[in-house]
Amino acid sequence: MNDILSQDEVDALLKGMKDGDVEAEPKEVPDDIRPYDLTSQERIIRGRMPGLENVNDRFARLLRVSLSNFIGKFIDITAQSVTLMKFGEFMRNVPLPSSINIFRLNPLKGYALLILEAPLVFAVVEYFFGGNGSGSVKTEGRNFTPVEQRLINKLLGMALSDLESAWNVITDVKTEFTGSETNPQFVNILSPIDVIIKVEFHIEMETFTGKLYLGIPYSLIEPLKEKLHSGITGENESVDNRWVDQLVQLLDDSLVNISVELDRTELSIAEILNLNKGDVITLGKSAGSELRLMVDGVLKFYCLAGSHKGSQAVKITGTINNNHNN
Repeated sequence: MNDILSQDEVDALLKGMKDGDVEAEPKEVPDDIRPYDLTSQERIIRGRMPGLENVNDRFARLLRVSLSNFIGKFIDITAQSVTLMKFGEFMRNVPLPSSINIFRLNPLKGYALLILEAPLVFAVVEYFFGGNGSGSVKTEGRNFTPVEQRLINKLLGMALSDLESAWNVITDVKTEFTGSETNPQFVNILSPIDVIIKVEFHIEMETFTGKLYLGIPYSLIEPLKEKLHSGITGENESVDNRWVDQLVQLLDDSLVNISVELDRTELSIAEILNLNKGDVITLGKSAGSELRLMVDGVLKFYCLAGSHKGSQAVKITGTINNNHNN
C-alpha cells in the first residue's frame, strides 16, 4: 500500500473531518509529559561543576584570612552549597533588609550579586568596635546607618578582591562594583525566569553564625562551562604564598600565655589538708637555679629569675628543641 496520500485522498479526508464522518479527537496525553515553551529561557543543566566548587573553596579561604585580619578575630568561612534556580525565586528568598551588592566579572558579560544578611553586617560592626557579637539589633524596617555602610564598603572591597583572585584560577577577570540595594524588589539584573547559580557561604565568629551569598547568572559563566564542569583549573599546585603570608601575619598577632615554673614537689593528701597560713614548702632548687618557662603549658625556654626596672622578671638562658627532651 502506498503510504503517500494522493491529492484526492487528502481532500476526501479533510471533507470527512469537517462533516464529522472521520473522528478527530486528540489522544489523552500521559501525565508524565508536559508542554515545553521553546521561547522559555530555561536551560537543562546536568551534573556538578567541580571547577566552580574549587573557586568557591578558594574564595572562602582567602576571605577567611582577610576578614579575620579586618576585625582582629579568627573567622571561619566555608562554602556550603551550590544551587541552580530561577532568578525570581532566588530574590524572593533574600531577607529584608540585606546588603545586595551588584558587580561585574569583566570581561564576562552580565552582572552578579554578593549578598550580606543584615545580622552578619551588625555582627561585623560590633566585632570591629570591640564587642562580642552577641548584641541584639532590630533589623526590620530600617536601613543601614552611615557607619554600617562604610564598613560594608570595606568588607565588599576585600570580598571582591578575594573573589577576583579565586576566579583567576579559571580565567583572568576583574571585579567591578556597580551598585547596591537593600530591597530585593529593586534588583533587576535578570528576568524572573532566567537561571542563576546560588552559592551559600557559612560564616562563624565566636558566638555568631551568619550567611553570605553569591548569585551568578548561568549565562555569565556559560562560556566557561567546559572548565567549570571538568574541574581543571590553572591553579598552581604549590602553596599560595599570599594566603600563607596573611596566615603568618594573623598568627604573629595572636596572644599566648606564658608562665614560669619554680619547681615541682610532692605532698601527701594529709599534708595538703594540714597546710595553714605561714607554712613553708621546701623546693629542691636553689635561688639561682634555672627555671622552666612555659608557653601555653608547653616547655619552651629555660630562664633565671631577677628584677628589671623595679619589676620581677626572667632572663632567657636557653631554648627547648621540641624534638628532644633536653
